[in-house]
Amino acid sequence: MKRLCLVLLVLGCARSQPEVPILNYHSAGGDVADDYNVPVTAFEQQLDWLAKKGFHTVSLHDLIESRRTRTPLPEGAVILTFDDGRSDALQVVLPSLRKRGMHATFFIITGLVGQPGYLSWDGVRELAAAGMEIGSHTATHPRLADLADARVDDELRASRLRLEEELRRPVEALAYPYNSVRGRIARAARATGYRVAVAGSRHGSADLFRLRRVPVNGRTSMEQFMAGVTLER
Repeated sequence: MKRLCLVLLVLGCARSQPEVPILNYHSAGGDVADDYNVPVTAFEQQLDWLAKKGFHTVSLHDLIESRRTRTPLPEGAVILTFDDGRSDALQVVLPSLRKRGMHATFFIITGLVGQPGYLSWDGVRELAAAGMEIGSHTATHPRLADLADARVDDELRASRLRLEEELRRPVEALAYPYNSVRGRIARAARATGYRVAVAGSRHGSADLFRLRRVPVNGRTSMEQFMAGVTLER
């Protein structure tokens, strides 16, 4: 029986996508629609559709624990993630999530905290206090595959430790800059203390250190959004 469970677990991790849809946002707000920003009206329409269709937001920590304990996630689970740590996370995204009783994961570029257009450390702490999951998006957002191993380790370790120092809680999750990951990068993420890491549709899979995400931006139509979520379900 143990051998069968192990085989099933390995087969599950070898699938091309995780067991729940993981959505990859950057910014939301205003009326500008581009490769990074979703206009607020479109963003709220997407959240309303998720709620209407019975989706329930869970965290990457929940996904880790589900696999560790072999306990299924709730029916209709979905994970919302937001990269970079822009100031709209607090001004637009958090109020929209709270209104619907939803949660999300926010990946912070620690070297940009406090810069114009980005969250302050007080803002990051406010997200965490509101029950949001906080993860690392490295210290300076480099393309990790272009760096030597020592620099990769520095980017991953320094950002996680800084987040833990500011939040006074463990930080488990990482988002690879540019959604790009290679074998040595995934191994470095594990070695520097992370328990889970997310990538994009090109490099992602069901592996906990290469989790595939569905991109959502201002050019994503509602039809594309619905198809992307339901195909991953």
